[in-house]
Amino acid sequence: MTKRLRLFLLPCFCVGLLSGFQSYLGISGDPAAQEIFSRHYRSRPGLSYRWVTPSTGAYRLCYRTVPDAGETVLGRVPLLFVVNLWNSVDKISQASLEAVLSGKITNWQALGGEDCPIEVLAYVDPDLPRLPAPDRPGIRRVRSQDAMVAAVSASPHALGVITWPLVTPRVKVLTIDGVNPVWTREPLERTTYPYWNELVLKAPASTGKTVWWPGRIWRQWRFHRELRASFSAGKYLGGRTAFTLAAAGDMMFSRKVAATSRRQGDFRYPFLKVAPILRRADLAMANLEGPISDQGRQLNMFRGDPRFFEGLLYAGIDLVSLANNHIMDYGTGAFLDTMERLTAQGLLYVGAGPDLTKAREGRLLTIGGVKVGFLAYTELGPGFTYTREPQHWAATGELPGVVPARVDYIREDIARLKQKADLIIVSFHWGKEYEHYPTLKQQRLGKTAVAAGADLVLGHHPHVLQGLVLGADGIIAYSLGNFIFDQIPEATRQGLILEAACDRQGIRQLRLTPLLIKDEQPQVAEGEEARRIMQLLATISQGLTE
Repeated sequence: MTKRLRLFLLPCFCVGLLSGFQSYLGISGDPAAQEIFSRHYRSRPGLSYRWVTPSTGAYRLCYRTVPDAGETVLGRVPLLFVVNLWNSVDKISQASLEAVLSGKITNWQALGGEDCPIEVLAYVDPDLPRLPAPDRPGIRRVRSQDAMVAAVSASPHALGVITWPLVTPRVKVLTIDGVNPVWTREPLERTTYPYWNELVLKAPASTGKTVWWPGRIWRQWRFHRELRASFSAGKYLGGRTAFTLAAAGDMMFSRKVAATSRRQGDFRYPFLKVAPILRRADLAMANLEGPISDQGRQLNMFRGDPRFFEGLLYAGIDLVSLANNHIMDYGTGAFLDTMERLTAQGLLYVGAGPDLTKAREGRLLTIGGVKVGFLAYTELGPGFTYTREPQHWAATGELPGVVPARVDYIREDIARLKQKADLIIVSFHWGKEYEHYPTLKQQRLGKTAVAAGADLVLGHHPHVLQGLVLGADGIIAYSLGNFIFDQIPEATRQGLILEAACDRQGIRQLRLTPLLIKDEQPQVAEGEEARRIMQLLATISQGLTE
């Protein structure tokens, strides 16, 4: 090689090397695959990538049951089978699911659901998640995972498949042979969950041209080195729930609830049949409808025996809202004593305090590594808060009390708490008693909270169930109904435990457990009773808007 040729090739090599450090690689793939890749790829300075539209010169992320030759396996992605939130089927066996996918089972009734046909959904693009069954006629095709979620959330008949980044409360992830990828406490990769795809990276087609001048060879070599450092064939690429929340309705420890518990000789009695649901959550909360104290004198209706703290602790209740229209039923003394006793028992409360500033602070808790803010408010005024003689109710700068449900307080408190919290959960005591549909004021307050940044709004006071709104920015459960209560009409004996699976991105899944109160003791509704409660909830939810 002549000296002149060497002098020519040296700068060419340097330019190619520099280009390999400074340029980028193009990668295409569906948004969920992009999110998974971005979360795990160990990016280095000088070696970047950009998301591009599919082209012959770009890498492509694909889902495979069996990788093709030349594809780099990045790891394993669980396939999540989803149905409409209001579909009564929430668990299925692998054998039954495969019978559905193959067309042997075609009606939800065969799986314990309603009498309606099963509509199986799959993807047009072969690079999107693949069903573990051969193609067959009659399967509806959609173009993206977003379209899959939209189709399943719109149809009570549909069955679809998605991956973790698309998990949303708008659809329900099925439990398969006892394992639910969202709710399981054990890492999914250690379970017997049967359905997985490999996420692979398909290299761009070779052009056959010299590629050293723009540094492509050097760039690709470095890129594949980082792929090996970031991924492996057996790596778990699904998501995990950070924590779970359980929320229940109104708790009242007076009248027949107290009498029955004393007769049973057990102050845990009201919780005996539902405690396992509350205790499996990382945090359980409800509305405490009245003081728990031996102080004060009767101004209105309710006061619970302090021995009911045994029941609250047994049930796994961690936090209660005191912002309601009965917490002052025995005056300020019993109210203050209740807060002191809660604190002494290690139980948290929101929505009340020794003054307005403290009452509006809320709670900021770290649960599963996620910072969660809690706030609570109540409607006040004639017809809502009442006592036999005048009683101060709302907290002020000098006086203890509850936090009024004022729009300015809601916006200011959520904005303040959101500076520190990943998620915001707000409890409201509001609306009209025994009405299944929320008032315009309820809807205005709920939408105000969500617009301000609340992820979940929980309602109490109507003593009956009200509807659920699954908005793009947050969820509103207008009333969870009664929980621990002694009322007689059937609607007042129906309630709901709402469980939420959460991470830093928000509420990922909901689990709705219908309750029926019998002999002052809530229990999980089953069979026709459960179906009737859930149908009622679905019906009254349909007319509500975000």
